[in-house]
Amino acid sequence: MSENQAAGDKSTVRPNEHSQQQQDTSSNSDNIDATSRRAFDSMASYLQSELEASGGDLSLLEKLNDASINKYEGLSRQAQDMLVHAYKIKQTYNEMQPHIAEVNTLAESVEHLEKVAQELDRFSLQLEAKFQKLLK
Repeated sequence: MSENQAAGDKSTVRPNEHSQQQQDTSSNSDNIDATSRRAFDSMASYLQSELEASGGDLSLLEKLNDASINKYEGLSRQAQDMLVHAYKIKQTYNEMQPHIAEVNTLAESVEHLEKVAQELDRFSLQLEAKFQKLLK
């Protein structure tokens, strides 16, 4: 056999080998398609799960926001009620202020009277002692 014939033999594809190559190519293509489908299905499943988890998170956040709104509305009402009560207390105090001043004045007068009574008591004891001396 000559070199040309040997080279020609290498470049020529036999019919049996050609159909084998087509089957291999077809098999590889089917394998790639199946793997791609599985990959896309897995990615779709993953993304669906992520969307559901995000939806659950958003639902939870909405519930937390509603609970916070209700709590702060309650606190706001309590603060407003406390302001009303504080205003009423201040108003009552202002109304009672003249009476408190009178009570303070009376307390000062009572203290002064107590001091005068103590002085009178001391003086009367001294007078009694002098009177007793005079009688002896």
